[in-house]
Order: sequence, then structure tokens, then C-alpha cells
Amino acid sequence: MDHSLIFTFVILWVTIFLLLGQAVATVMLGAGFVGLALWMGPNALMGIIGQDVYFSVSSYPLSIIPLYLLMAQMLVRGRIVGDLFRVGHRLAGYRRFPLGVATILTGGMLGAVSGSGSASAAALARLAGPELERVGYTRNFSAGLAAIAGSLSAIIPPSILLMIYGSITLVPIGHLFIGSIGPAVLCILVYILCLRFMGETIPGMPDRVAPLEEEDPEALRRSYIAIGFIVVLMSVVFGGIYGGIFTVGEAGGLGAFTSLVGVALMGRVSFKDVAHGLIDAAKISAMLLMIIMAAQVFGRFMSISRVPRLLVEFTEPLQAYPVILLIVLMVVLFLAGMALEEVTCIILIIPLIEPMLKAAGIDMIWFGVMACFVISLGLLTPPVGLVAFSAAVAANVPPGAVFRPALKFSAVAALVVVLAMIFLPGIVTWLPAQLN
Repeated sequence: MDHSLIFTFVILWVTIFLLLGQAVATVMLGAGFVGLALWMGPNALMGIIGQDVYFSVSSYPLSIIPLYLLMAQMLVRGRIVGDLFRVGHRLAGYRRFPLGVATILTGGMLGAVSGSGSASAAALARLAGPELERVGYTRNFSAGLAAIAGSLSAIIPPSILLMIYGSITLVPIGHLFIGSIGPAVLCILVYILCLRFMGETIPGMPDRVAPLEEEDPEALRRSYIAIGFIVVLMSVVFGGIYGGIFTVGEAGGLGAFTSLVGVALMGRVSFKDVAHGLIDAAKISAMLLMIIMAAQVFGRFMSISRVPRLLVEFTEPLQAYPVILLIVLMVVLFLAGMALEEVTCIILIIPLIEPMLKAAGIDMIWFGVMACFVISLGLLTPPVGLVAFSAAVAANVPPGAVFRPALKFSAVAALVVVLAMIFLPGIVTWLPAQLN
């Protein structure tokens, strides 16, 4: 069969089955098998597939993902999310704008311990949404703000997205974690500024409300202890990475162990909670590794079909103008984030564009942080916008109502943060340079 026909057939395979809602891992694995069999013959599969599958899931960078997922599971099972918002609500003085700021900051901290934008947005929509309505924000805007805050998990370490990117490109994950801090802080500040001027409120609602019920001092004390534990845990884990005391993998192991012991000593989890947390961490890890394995097989087909090389040749005129090439790639990633799950975007696109990035001399740490941020913005926008949909379902509001405020916030963030990273690359690269 003609090679161009084989390539067209494989691309149609992927497109059609993704549109039909099939699992991404299954689609890519099937496309890779069929493409390699047609291109090289069925006898070539055994010599290629076995090695690709083994080496793709046995690399050291991927071994740290279950550790951070376990840490996140223990903190979630310990009901730390409620403590974050309870303390933030009290510090906000039950006032409108401070409570909105507390929601954004809670989303950032929740993203730091969960690594999942959809899960963070859904949790915030259920927890913070009703309280935001009480202080005067509209119901639709409250759900939208939950989605906006939840999307921060894509860039705030320990982001699963950054880990996957590091494992694909062999960029040190610790450097990606540290490099994402500056853009994450800037993005949070942009969202807070947008909240100040774009918040949708109910006319005539008072700016301050009283608590629904008398606060239990003992429950509040336990919440403060839990928040203190989170701050210490995050400081030790990321302070240790930044200080060169231990590696990212060692930090993940320390974080998982410390979170388990901490929530157990605070009486936040039972043996059943621990068991369910271990099971969920294993399930998510298996899902991610399955996607990576399938992407490796599909990527081998793309490599044999010389697609990356053709892309390098096609973009050769732009390689002399890295900023223009970067803008084009950011648009592609943003559009992909609008339609696909964030991990799928990274796994499908990065192996294809990595050769052109290196040919253009683009810093892979800088690009990785920017790519994850742009994908996080795509998660807030139609037609799919998974994070926005998660918040809409959790808050029981139409997705379009959530997209409206999310689009406004993401547009401003894209303009400010992306331009800042392009023209002031030190926002990303300065801290990682101190690790060398």
C-alpha cells in the first residue's frame, strides 16, 4: 500500500474514533499497531512494540507520578479541601471580593495537592459555589470562578502535566516545577485583578454576610492545624527540591509518606480511606501509563513515517524567527486544549514538535512551562473545555454560563502571562538556573 494512503488511513482512524468518544489510549494503540503493520509488515511488530512498551513505562521520571498521586489522595481523603476553604472564608471576613480571592487561592493550593484541574474545579464548585452566591456573586459566575481556580492545577507544581512533559522530553522535572512558580504566581495575580473588575454580582446584594451557623472553635482549630500541615509539607517538599537536598523522586516519596502519617495522626483517615486512596492512586497511575505506552507506539509510527522530520523542514523558514514559531505552536496547543484532555495534548503533540523546538534553539524548560499554561487556558474554553464542564456539572448550571466568565479571564491571562513569558523569559528560567 502506498505510504501516503497508509498515513491518511491512520490519521482518519485517530480522528474518527476520538470523535466517537473512544478512549484515547485505545485509539492511539490501535492506530500505532495498524500503521506499523501496514508500513513495515506484521513481522516487524514484535521487534518494535515490545521494546517501546517496556521502555516507555519503565523510565525513572514516570516512577514519581504514583508518589505524588498518593500524596494528593491522602490529602483529599483527609478532607483538606474543606479546611482550605473554611479558613479562607474566615480570613476573608465573609465579604465578597476577599472570598473570591480566597477561592482562587484555594484552587491554587488544591491544584498543588491534587494535580487534576477537573477534580479541583468540581470540588470548588460544590464547596465554594454556594458561599460565593451568598455574598452576592451570580450562580453562573460562581461556577465559572470555580473552573478558573481549578485550571491552575495544570501549572502549579506538582503538576501531572509538567511531569509527563519532563518524562517525554527528558527535561529535569524539578527544574520544571521550580520554573512554573513565577508564571503561576503571575497568573493568580491576573485572575485576582480580573475578579476585581469583571466579577458578576447580583444587584442589591450586601457585600458582607453573617455565617450561616455559629462556628465550632474546635473545628476551626483543627482546620488551622490542617492548613499549617499543608504549608509545612509543601515547604519541605519543594524547598528540598529547590535547595538541592533531595531529588524530585525522593521529594515525592517523602511527601506521600508524610501526608499519610500526617492525616493519620490528625485522625482524618481510616484504614478504609487509606485503602481507597491507594487504589485510586494506582488506577490513575495505570491510566496515565497506559496513555503513555499507547502514545509511544503511535509515536513510533509517526517517526517511521518521517512526520517530525517533515515538520522540521516545513517550519525551517520560521526557525530563524523563534518568537513567531512559538506563537504558532502556542495557538496549536491552545486549540488542542479546547478539544482534548490535557495529558493527551502533551503526549500527542510534544513528540512531534520537539525536533523543531531543538532546531530553533528554544529552551525546553521555558517552552514546557508555557505549553502547560496555554493548555490550561484551553481547558476553560469551548467546545469541550473539560475543566469548565466539570464545574458546570458539579454546580448544576449550563456549560455556556460557565464558559462566559472563563473566556474573559483566560483571554486576559493569555495576553498578560504568555507575553510576559515571551518577552521576560527569566520569569521561567531564572529559578531553575539557580539549581544548576
